[in-house]
Amino acid sequence: MSSISRQKINRMIDLSKSTQYVTKLKSIILVNFKKIKNELIDEFKTHPVTVEIEAGPQARNTSGTLGGNGNLFSFIGFNEGDKPTKVIYSKLESITLGSTIIMRNGSSRTTVIYPTADDIFNVTPMPWAEGRSWAKGIESGISGLGLYLNKKDTGRSGAGIQRHSKSLGGKFRNTQYISKMIKDFERKILTLDGIRIG
Repeated sequence: MSSISRQKINRMIDLSKSTQYVTKLKSIILVNFKKIKNELIDEFKTHPVTVEIEAGPQARNTSGTLGGNGNLFSFIGFNEGDKPTKVIYSKLESITLGSTIIMRNGSSRTTVIYPTADDIFNVTPMPWAEGRSWAKGIESGISGLGLYLNKKDTGRSGAGIQRHSKSLGGKFRNTQYISKMIKDFERKILTLDGIRIG
C-alpha cells in the first residue's frame, strides 16, 4: 500500500477555499502585523532624537547631535509649548492592515497601508523655513550650529538664541531617524506573506 506525502496532498487541496485555514491564517497575520506596528511606534518613541525633542527647551543634548550644546527643541526653533512629534505619532498610528488574499497553495498576499518617509517629512516643516523638514534635517543635516547659543528664557522656544558671530564651533551630527525606521518596518512587513500554517 503506497502513501501520499503531505506535500503532495497540499498541492491537491485548494487552501483558499478552506474557511478554517483562511480564518486562522488571517488571524495570525493580524497578530504579527500589530506586533510589527507597535515595534515601529516604540522605536520612534524611544529614539534619542524623539526623547530629546519631547523633553522641550530645557532638555540636554542627549542625542549627541549638537555636540552637547543646548538641545534640539530650541536649536530647530520650535515655540515653547509646541508638540512637534505629535504629527508623526498620528501618521504611525494610522498604519492599517488592508486585504489579505490566500492562494490555493496556502500562501498569502497582504496589503499594508503606511506612510513613506517622505509622507512624514511633508508634515514636519521647520518652524522658520517653509518647504524644509526638521525630521529630514535630523538625517541630512541642519545648518546653523556655529551661530546657535543655548540660553535660558530667550528666543521663541524659551531657551535658544542665535549669535551674530560663529563663536560656538562644532558641527551638526546627522543621525539615522525616520527613513531607517520605515525601511526596517517595510522589511518586517514583507515577512507577513511568508507565514504559513502547518
